[in-house]
Amino acid sequence: MRRGLTRTWSIDLDESFQARVVDGSLQLVSPGPPRCTIWVNVWNPPEDETPDQVLAPILEDAHPHPDQQFQETGADAAEIRFASWYPEDVEGTTQWGLYAYTIRPGSYVQAAFLCDTADELDWALAAWRSLRFTPPDPEA
Repeated sequence: MRRGLTRTWSIDLDESFQARVVDGSLQLVSPGPPRCTIWVNVWNPPEDETPDQVLAPILEDAHPHPDQQFQETGADAAEIRFASWYPEDVEGTTQWGLYAYTIRPGSYVQAAFLCDTADELDWALAAWRSLRFTPPDPEA
């Protein structure tokens, strides 16, 4: 099911995901299966900053030893995507996270897809890759 995140960004998630805003970030939680949490922030860098320029400091701060990394072209050539998948200790238990960026000129989504097991990588990748940007209607 296509769900709006902002006026311009949307994602495919099933109806089990409940949304709320926590400390200025959008949190989407599903009791499962799979039991996952998604944190989303949308940023608007200056229009003259290219996606590669936005990505450069993100790459510098990326996890130094992820289990896997992904760098892709998005829905069109103007969009780039970068993500890292790795385990973390959260209150004594291991949680897996796909820390992902979908970057377009003038806007990007920073998202964390957090899951209880490494088996959820395919789900996290599919959810991340479902992010879509729809330009606002200039006449609306």
